[in-house]
Amino acid sequence: MHRLSTAIILSSVAIAQTPKEAEISVAAKSPVTLARYVESHPTIDWKDLRSAFGLKESEHWLAPCGSDFPAAEAPCSVETASVPKPDQTILIIRGDQVSYTVEYLRYLQDSRGGWQFAGENNAYQKNSPSHYRLMQFGDKPFLVISSDHSGNGIGVQQVLEDWFDLTQKSFDPVFSVTVDGSQFRFGFGVARTTHAAYALSHATEIERIEVALNVHFDGVVGLNQEAIYLGVYERPADAKTFTLRSAYSGADRRTTISTRDFEELADPFSNLSNEKLLIYALPGLQKIATGSDPDAKAWLQRVLSFAKDTPERRALLELLRKR
Repeated sequence: MHRLSTAIILSSVAIAQTPKEAEISVAAKSPVTLARYVESHPTIDWKDLRSAFGLKESEHWLAPCGSDFPAAEAPCSVETASVPKPDQTILIIRGDQVSYTVEYLRYLQDSRGGWQFAGENNAYQKNSPSHYRLMQFGDKPFLVISSDHSGNGIGVQQVLEDWFDLTQKSFDPVFSVTVDGSQFRFGFGVARTTHAAYALSHATEIERIEVALNVHFDGVVGLNQEAIYLGVYERPADAKTFTLRSAYSGADRRTTISTRDFEELADPFSNLSNEKLLIYALPGLQKIATGSDPDAKAWLQRVLSFAKDTPERRALLELLRKR
């Protein structure tokens, strides 16, 4: 009875997995076999593939290609990026220019040449495609993935870069930065457009990323002001992620600002208050208030009506009354 029961149990396990699921499970064991599978199949059962990886279902995850909804009907194409020390391969699966996402799958190779799945990243592409690049940060390989998180119909644009330290076992970003962003406030506040550039440095005990944030403040009419802010991110040798340690208004580092203000300025989805924006854009707003453009003044008057009482608001209202 014991042998018969064991045989029945094993048979049940064998038939529980359909031939299609079994084929996907086998293909998922290495980046080479999965690349061949993806290129040779016009459609992909992404649910089974994600199950083979042990990935949970998520409402935020979207298939890049080989699926049955309009933005993912295109055939899949694959690309691989190999990294030594530690030996690993990133498999990139793309659709076409209208696909919502690009799928990045990481595999680590062991000393015997076997492969182990080590994480995935589903990068959005809305107004711009997702790109990646490999780079060295000191003696460590990094993978940088861009994704477009722009909001449809809400006046927010964002191209985000996520940085992955490929010496770590987990496949989670250790640093993220909005390289290009904008927030339009539809006449209710000061709008801004941002672009970030960065410089890297490292020592024995600490790694540093300095982000130069160029911000263009504007409005419906009249405002045109440029400003530079600097954020310094650091990671000690024993830490996983980078942390914003200090921030400055101006590249000369003479004037400090709070790290929270820097993060809010850099993030187009942040709820940076109108009152703070009046402070940062004050020189340009003063120029409008003392100028002769009636449309620009009317816009400024409207913006101030949506701001709380602050010294900056009172000063601008006083300038408008004098003119």
